[in-house]
Amino acid sequence: MMLWLNKLKNTKTAPWLLALICCALALLLLPAGNAKPAGMTEEEQRVSATLSQIAGAGEVRVSIYYAQEASAFGSGNRTPVGAVIVAQGAGDLSVRLNLLRAAETLLGLDANRVDVFLMEEKP
Repeated sequence: MMLWLNKLKNTKTAPWLLALICCALALLLLPAGNAKPAGMTEEEQRVSATLSQIAGAGEVRVSIYYAQEASAFGSGNRTPVGAVIVAQGAGDLSVRLNLLRAAETLLGLDANRVDVFLMEEKP
């Protein structure tokens, strides 16, 4: 490795190559435009995106809680047992009820297993 670095120092293209490598690393480290919010599973993202399409819902975040079911073939199935929804529009009763009904349908949960809360306003 040191021999390769010494050869690289002696070429005229070394600064350009170093700049190109730095740019490539920076692009790899930057989040993509469709990066998922921190800590959300793909299912939570999917449900959040669907619920945010409800009229008046605004921004929506969903946390889904699972029970692990054992399987005879090794890995178990994850079954949703509860969900928490935080939405900008949850202060409106009709929006809150629509979010609740949609989450029940999407996740196959009873209404008493889903809680809907008003999202804190960002300054």
